[in-house]
Amino acid sequence: MKKKFLIASHGKLAAGLQSSLEILANKGKDVEIINAYLTEEDYTPKITAFIASVQSDEQGVIFTDLFGGSVNQKVVNQVLTAKKDNIFVISNTNLPIVLSLLLSPDDTLTRENITATIRDGQVTLLSLTLPTGKTDDLDAFF
Repeated sequence: MKKKFLIASHGKLAAGLQSSLEILANKGKDVEIINAYLTEEDYTPKITAFIASVQSDEQGVIFTDLFGGSVNQKVVNQVLTAKKDNIFVISNTNLPIVLSLLLSPDDTLTRENITATIRDGQVTLLSLTLPTGKTDDLDAFF
């Protein structure tokens, strides 16, 4: 099943994620972006166009930066208005989650495999104590 991806964020976070996707996986061009509030332009038509472009035999994934933020609210409102159940909205997005879903080998995304990807891609606090106690043993750390 074909998948379409949109990243919508305040400022240039979406462009930064797109750039990282291009560098890491040559997939930046596979993702549409919205960098909201850089100008006075209303970005709602871009969201609406993306939603309209997702056909019934496709899946759409829209990543937003902040749950409950203005960009997320606008995306959620537009998806609910369109009444399409083949579009997923993911908030509090980070690069590992976007990269994992973009490269997912699954033909069809489900709520379950998206939830597992989110769980695996959560922020991690590193303990900066090396196993051997030696600062020159970084291979053991990673």
